[in-house]
Amino acid sequence: MSLWVIALAPLIGMFLAMFGAGGGMLTIPLLAYGVGMPLKSAIAASLWIIVVVSLMALLRQRAWTQVQPKLLLYFMGGGVIGSWAGAHLGLAISDIVQGVMFALLVWFVAWWMYRQDSTDASLRSQSRPCRCILTLVVGAALGVVTGVLGVGGGFLMVPALIWLGVSDFKVAVSHSLILIVINALVAGATYLGRVELAWQPMFWITVLAAVGCLAGSAMMGRFTAAGLQKAFSLLLLLVGGIMLYDAIGTY
Repeated sequence: MSLWVIALAPLIGMFLAMFGAGGGMLTIPLLAYGVGMPLKSAIAASLWIIVVVSLMALLRQRAWTQVQPKLLLYFMGGGVIGSWAGAHLGLAISDIVQGVMFALLVWFVAWWMYRQDSTDASLRSQSRPCRCILTLVVGAALGVVTGVLGVGGGFLMVPALIWLGVSDFKVAVSHSLILIVINALVAGATYLGRVELAWQPMFWITVLAAVGCLAGSAMMGRFTAAGLQKAFSLLLLLVGGIMLYDAIGTY
């Protein structure tokens, strides 16, 4: 692995720990450009790395102590269905289409992060009874994103959870980590055996991301997330541009 891959891999875990999201948007470019995996292999590998690192963040933060069980179960049910269907869709479409979709998603998230402060009132709500059917549908839609593009979808999941009635950003992050583990596990299992995986670089990137996860957990509460969030949005803007250029350039 190149030095820039080693330097950037810890950011996967750092942002997952701090924001409950962001891992796959760095993991896939690292695997595709730093390791040289084909896009579908990078997507499949990313899912397994996200499972391990998100599980580590979940356990460290004791995320299960803050959940709303009914909302979580309906969101999880939809996510399992959507992740399974999304993975099959991802296997069926071309790498070019997947690459363009990934780049556009990254750009959207970069824009959303840059304009949104995680401490804003817009990322808080009052807890409300579970809107179960709507929660199931939203969970399924975000599961499809995970299956097709190999990302946990946390940057979409956290505001969706708050909109559905989770009380604030930190509690939504706890829900998000649990849901990312489940969705990525289902999608990763669906890809397994259908694409080739390079297990050795996957292992080392997972180890480095785990180190970043510990650092991110330690930083929570010590630093404001706003500055890091805006810096990460600029990094995503660059990543999305590279992925879009590469996808269109191969057409």
